[in-house]
Amino acid sequence: MSCSFLLPSKKVEKNDNWKTFNSVQSVYDKVIPNKTTLSELNNIGFNPYAANNVKVESYLDVRHRFDPLSTGKNIPESVSECLHSYKRCKAYVINIEYEHEKHVGNVLLDLAGFRKEIVNDGWGFKAIFIIQDELVVYKIWSGEPKRRSYTDEIKPLGPLQSLDGLITSPKISF
Repeated sequence: MSCSFLLPSKKVEKNDNWKTFNSVQSVYDKVIPNKTTLSELNNIGFNPYAANNVKVESYLDVRHRFDPLSTGKNIPESVSECLHSYKRCKAYVINIEYEHEKHVGNVLLDLAGFRKEIVNDGWGFKAIFIIQDELVVYKIWSGEPKRRSYTDEIKPLGPLQSLDGLITSPKISF
């Protein structure tokens, strides 16, 4: 009988609506610049007042994001036009993450502090929608469809190696 259920695990979800990378990307793909309205964007799940991790940025934030040195160069045309409309320009910035940390390996060694084997799985999706006068005029995304890492932490002295922060040298003062 396996005792792996005794090992700790941790799940971090930084979103309400999407459980997979592909599900959020398929919704993102439905947004069409110069056609999708702000109301439609909100209704498909990118509503900052209803969903987690959707940030609203002002035109000043948008300018800094696309043109940090204020050169006016290399800015997409639709973003530049939006920036010239000042207060009628804003952005929705989406940052969605899923992370699952699971301890694997020998239960006794893990619980006693001699060896911890940890597998992390997850994904991340970021998107920016530039909105001018209630219309999405530009979009771009980046992300990690699959994250995976493995950590093998070995402490030959087990819990004794954790005592180094508790043992202090005598304080001598003059």
